[in-house]
Amino acid sequence: MLLLLDPAPQTWAETLPPVATGAESPEPLVRLDPGWGSLREGMGLPAWIDLDLEILAEPMSSLSGGLVRSGSWVQQSSLSLTLRPPAPPGGKQARWEAKLALAAYSGDPDFAQRLGAFLPLQQVANPTGLWLTRASVQRRSAGGRWSLEAGLLGMTPDLFSAPIESLYVHDALNGAPVLFTVPGFPVAPVAAPGAQLVLRPTAASTLRLASFDRAAASAVAGLLGVQAALPPARGWTHQLQWNYAAPWLNRHLEAPIPACRQGAGLRPARRDCLRPVRVERQLPGGLLQLAAYTGSGPNRGLYGSATVPLTLPWGLDHRLWAAAAAGFDTNANPTPSYIGGGLASQGVLPRRPLDLLILGMARTGFSPTIQAGLGHEGVVELGYQLRINETFTLQPTLQWVLSPGGTGRVPGICAAGLQLDVRF
Repeated sequence: MLLLLDPAPQTWAETLPPVATGAESPEPLVRLDPGWGSLREGMGLPAWIDLDLEILAEPMSSLSGGLVRSGSWVQQSSLSLTLRPPAPPGGKQARWEAKLALAAYSGDPDFAQRLGAFLPLQQVANPTGLWLTRASVQRRSAGGRWSLEAGLLGMTPDLFSAPIESLYVHDALNGAPVLFTVPGFPVAPVAAPGAQLVLRPTAASTLRLASFDRAAASAVAGLLGVQAALPPARGWTHQLQWNYAAPWLNRHLEAPIPACRQGAGLRPARRDCLRPVRVERQLPGGLLQLAAYTGSGPNRGLYGSATVPLTLPWGLDHRLWAAAAAGFDTNANPTPSYIGGGLASQGVLPRRPLDLLILGMARTGFSPTIQAGLGHEGVVELGYQLRINETFTLQPTLQWVLSPGGTGRVPGICAAGLQLDVRF
């Protein structure tokens, strides 16, 4: 891993003791190497065009339990294009955007089902083929207080999912599965005709209102030839979500992490530190979320999450999070109950100050009408994210699936895998 040292000043640096040499320059900043840059930069495209490519692979193998011993490789290749009219004179931000996103899935998406589990152990375990995941136009207000996007959209990652959940591999921890199994809900890679209005009444608050045509989701999935076999759905779904990045949660997160260099490693800052440095934060900030949805069926539910900074005697930075969801109409939702949570820590190893250690647990309950006779399925995930640079990460993961399939007859599954994420 390459580390860059940035002498740019920070407000909190004045509270740290001076460097032993007596120099009065601020402490250096330890941050990720920028890597290989974006596809737009490599192709020399103008600033009003954004072109991004991400390749996410998740090989995994079962170690014990389940119905069989098996392995799987699944991969997602995503290409997104954003077009903005050139900014008008005066440096004002462009107010219109056109977005197009495609995702190609390959490999074996049925790994979890072969093992006897209901929910995928890999977040990119989707039907193979080329998906159209977004085709929309967005308009922003001059001051950024509101925006409106319409076209073919999906809920992911803005709705019913906390940013910290993106660190996990298992599908129950990578977003609330209370929505994953609802027919016609546009959860990635599914998209549907719809619109999303975003209001920002204060700097810390965001209100999202969205509506999607569930009945058209299957047709959109097949536009590029994917044989998704989505369950039939009808009507629309309407969703409301409030995000609050509470200032009292984020007051100490605006500046880099104060640390102390000891030999080749870094440890939490101390008052008697002779070699102070600052470390770039890799974890999302504190956040509170409340959300609700309603639609044809009827199909109604609630979701809530909290991400809170935490101080622990090891590592450099920590987040504790919890999320819960409930679907009120069990005849329309195969997984109407969910509770999950976990801990993410940065810099647990002194020589790897930018890596992340993650632990998560989740429990999903099954519908007594659609999934009669089933109880619940749970998962515990332990992972370590090696942040090589800004464009490449490696994440070994170990998972324990409890009560696979909810029948109580399938032995618990222990599986190990590796997530490889490359972005251009």
